[in-house]
Amino acid sequence: MPQQHKYGTTRRYRRVLVFSVLTFGIYYLFYYLWLFRDLEDHYQKVLDFELEAYPTRNNPTTMFVFLFFLPIYSVYVKYHLLHEHIATSKIKSKTNCLEGYKAMLVFIFLTFLTLGIVPLILEFRWQNVFNSHILAHEKRAKS
Repeated sequence: MPQQHKYGTTRRYRRVLVFSVLTFGIYYLFYYLWLFRDLEDHYQKVLDFELEAYPTRNNPTTMFVFLFFLPIYSVYVKYHLLHEHIATSKIKSKTNCLEGYKAMLVFIFLTFLTLGIVPLILEFRWQNVFNSHILAHEKRAKS
């Protein structure tokens, strides 16, 4: 289950993967919508004290629509927003995700060659990076 924190929401990718398989991918579509909402929510919550950080502002509904018509753009935006935000944030996370264009190239060229395994690994890592960034905010707020 997603956990609400002061600076955002953390999710477990393994659970998403299981539910996505059980629902033939429908759950994954909702997961993508929730991710863009999580990025927007994080932007709203840190806007006041993290002005120098790259904004994660987006329109979740628009990005969800792009998922159907131009899915690679949604992938690019998701990775780009998080990568740039973490790179410019005062809150230093342990790791960062791939840059947007690199993730896009991986999804374009390696999805079919690896039967989708490499993109799944990248998605798992993306969620872990986002979770660790939210938890780093929480840790800093407590100290």
